[in-house]
Amino acid sequence: MQIILTMSEYLGKPIIFKLSSLAVTRETGGFHHAQINQILADIVTLKNDWSIVPIIVTSGAINAGRPDVLGADKHSDMADLQACAAIGQAKLMNMFQKKLAVHDIKSAQILLTHEDLRNKQRSLNIKNTLNKLLSRGILPVINENDSVSFDEISFGDNDQLSAMICELVAAPLLLMLTRANGLYDRDPSENNAQRFKVVAYDNALEQVKTLTKTTTGKGGMKTKLAAVRKLTPLGIDVIISSYAGKSPILNALQGKAGTLFEHNPKPQSLKKRSWILTRAREHAAINIDKGAFNALKNNASLLPIGVKSIVGPFRRGDSIPIKYGQRIVAYGISEYNAKEADLIKQQQSQDLSRVIKQVHSRVLVHKDNLILKTD
Repeated sequence: MQIILTMSEYLGKPIIFKLSSLAVTRETGGFHHAQINQILADIVTLKNDWSIVPIIVTSGAINAGRPDVLGADKHSDMADLQACAAIGQAKLMNMFQKKLAVHDIKSAQILLTHEDLRNKQRSLNIKNTLNKLLSRGILPVINENDSVSFDEISFGDNDQLSAMICELVAAPLLLMLTRANGLYDRDPSENNAQRFKVVAYDNALEQVKTLTKTTTGKGGMKTKLAAVRKLTPLGIDVIISSYAGKSPILNALQGKAGTLFEHNPKPQSLKKRSWILTRAREHAAINIDKGAFNALKNNASLLPIGVKSIVGPFRRGDSIPIKYGQRIVAYGISEYNAKEADLIKQQQSQDLSRVIKQVHSRVLVHKDNLILKTD
């Protein structure tokens, strides 16, 4: 088969396959076995014929457990969803283990929260565990730990989780299987919607009009593009394609389906950059004024005086998008949580003790923990 990517670059390297909720479950709950079989058959082919080292990041735990907890009831609160996940995670892993065992492949479950990868020591432990599993030929199946995750510590969607795992194991490719057959210039349901087969790294995608999401998943095309923008600067290719039909992964790799987002030919290879980019919280922001923006361009730290507003929640030590106007201009690790940052905004550094009990730092984001966007 002809592959649109140079597969020799991926031999013996980990490839991340991100499966959306509806790639593995039905909208009404329970598993979509025929669809899963097609996806796993492709992964097995790539593993056996191309020596690809697969890692699966999957959604679907909540939907898998929904019939047991909620039945036909469509109304649910956070506790209901977490109960669904508690049942669904076991079912999900049991299903993967049985289907992969048919191909003589062992698999292992890893459940993560944002806090696990925010902490460098725990992140290193996760990396070591993944590397050990891969060295033994065991296929990791990773999911967000929805049974214990709350809004303030959850990824919000597995698109961002898959981006973090890519950075963690230095994977050169992320393939995301979702309902949409790639990226279109407008809602795919509209007449004359055009699919992008390949998106160059420097394409700003200004022609894209509508970004939709499914009713079952927590993410949508917007969160997938956010993952793309974190990974392509690091030299990582991303494909977004449909989970439906026969050989969905092989079709995507052959260019018959989906959209390939090409990586930066001159990737940002510094470890600091990859850590900050992939761990940035998408639903938080630090909004700055023109003076602060100019200071950042001159390699200065972000001072509280230049901050106009704070969008949270986030914790001290989280990577946060920094916005000037409507545009993200930088990412940085915050020295304060969202509530503290809101208290010290527009304050002179020497006056922080007047508005906050514990002064962690005279800056909100230190220049050593900050990167400017180059695209």
